[in-house]
Amino acid sequence: MTTLIWDFDGTLVDSYEAIGEALKDTYAHYDLTFNEEWVMSFIIKESVKALLYKVAKEEDLDFAELSSFFKKEQEASDHKINPMPHMAEILKQTKQAGVSHFVYTHKGITANDVLERLGVHQYFTEVVTSANGFARKPEPEAIDYLLEKYHLDKSDTYYVGDRRIDVEAAENAGIKSINLGQPNSKINQKIADLSDIPVLLKA
Repeated sequence: MTTLIWDFDGTLVDSYEAIGEALKDTYAHYDLTFNEEWVMSFIIKESVKALLYKVAKEEDLDFAELSSFFKKEQEASDHKINPMPHMAEILKQTKQAGVSHFVYTHKGITANDVLERLGVHQYFTEVVTSANGFARKPEPEAIDYLLEKYHLDKSDTYYVGDRRIDVEAAENAGIKSINLGQPNSKINQKIADLSDIPVLLKA
């Protein structure tokens, strides 16, 4: 049986605007200059955690405190998160075709609330968030947990994401990758849009 393990931000949902606003507020709170173009490019290429770590080091700030402030700001912006194009219809269509769905995200437990609000939470067998405490991507710990717990077939399991770190996490877990932002490779299939997924799975 085919399984899709989904990333959240930038894959299932378009949350970068909400993340950008939370970062802008965080920078303002700490009296830092916010270069939006550079910041957004950095987090898409690396991660928000890597950005906050870099800022904390450069500005001599407490990383845990900075992260905690950002997390509160981000959760306050959750209502601004929108679904990616075709998200609900693709989940419904593939679920009806027998595909099982999971989420593995660095976002906190409020990812569940967003999925509920968007009317798609029921399509997912389990949603793994940062609250589960697994090592962050590209470590494969959370994917390994899902593979073992649900006896998933590695040869028919894909991690769907939008960044290089998602492809690396899939590779480290020994599964294939479907990605909105990264080029085709031995283990990754690039898609332009979520509506490409059913065609890809048939092939």
